[in-house]
Amino acid sequence: MSGIVGGVSFDLATRELSAVAGLECLRELFDTKVQLTFDASADQRVDAQMTVHGLPGLRRARMTSTMDVHLGRKRPMLADGQDDVCLIIGTGGQLAIDQRARRSVAREGDAVLLVYREPAEVHFHSMNYLSVRVPYSALVPLTKDLEAAAGRCVPREATALALLRSYVSALPAHMADLRLSGLIATHVYDLMALAIGSNADGRELALGRGVRVARLKAIEADLARDSTLSLEEIARRQNVTPRYVQMLFEDAGTTFTSYVLDIRLEAVRTMLISPRYKDWSVTNIALEAGFGDISYFNRRFRRRFSMTPTDLRNAAQQVR
Repeated sequence: MSGIVGGVSFDLATRELSAVAGLECLRELFDTKVQLTFDASADQRVDAQMTVHGLPGLRRARMTSTMDVHLGRKRPMLADGQDDVCLIIGTGGQLAIDQRARRSVAREGDAVLLVYREPAEVHFHSMNYLSVRVPYSALVPLTKDLEAAAGRCVPREATALALLRSYVSALPAHMADLRLSGLIATHVYDLMALAIGSNADGRELALGRGVRVARLKAIEADLARDSTLSLEEIARRQNVTPRYVQMLFEDAGTTFTSYVLDIRLEAVRTMLISPRYKDWSVTNIALEAGFGDISYFNRRFRRRFSMTPTDLRNAAQQVR
């Protein structure tokens, strides 16, 4: 039985609770929803903030806290039948896991693998993490020896782990389309398998499926932060070739040039209607968004919005 079939979402914050009430709340939460024991001393600040988003076959959790905590999966607890796998990525503080006679100590950004069918202890010095929990059965066909990987540390330098973290962090809180939820879960399985250690079939599937989607999402995130990045700069940041970047967008039904043009035009539109940029000239706004040829910019802007940049700005001022 998997503890995440159907998906469960919830939020928890203990800052407004007393230390006693906060610890009791955390113990109950981890016992009933996380299926781990929770142990922490009462002489520390109880300041946990936890957000969990569940999809069918996938649960993402983010915890921030200054607390020192021990989580446990005792042998008697195995009778509950939980059979999930959880990859815990440390996002601050220190993280260690004891499982299968192995102790793994993670640096910030590293991840450790918790397999629910085995006894385990997880130790936090400042409990800050991002975790991804999936059914054991979803990873078995993709990995070499999942049970033997229990307690393993995945270094932050692993490309698959970086892609997984970026992809999972960008997932929306709610997903109405179950077909899309299934695709997302599949992509996460692919990336987890690569990070843990995939078998030959799993690697072939993941490279053609989950990695490509996650890479495209990472590129889109880079462009959302800085739309002036060139194709070569994006490829260098992602450690791939420019042609590979172009192929990712072509597989998605567009081109790199078209995608960048759209987000740059949208950036200009946003700046033109914002009072914050009322003293900026249209030319300066276009240059800021990444357009080097102002004549080309004006043509593309009129084609996209059926008006000139100045007309759009004037219309926005009249509305305000």
